[in-house]
Amino acid sequence: MSNGQKIFVSFIVGAAAGVVAGLLLAPKSGKETRQKIAKKASEIKDALETRLKSFKKEETY
Repeated sequence: MSNGQKIFVSFIVGAAAGVVAGLLLAPKSGKETRQKIAKKASEIKDALETRLKSFKKEETY
């Protein structure tokens, strides 16, 4: 596994751990929690897409 891939995997694991910790520690209603999950999932998706595009650019060189 290359260094870039290790960083990417670390990012994913860290993001997932952060989401879980946030859900467990936040005293919010179910509706607010679902909205928070949806927002965080969107942010993670956007970050992953950006990272994947970056990897694809690196591969073309």
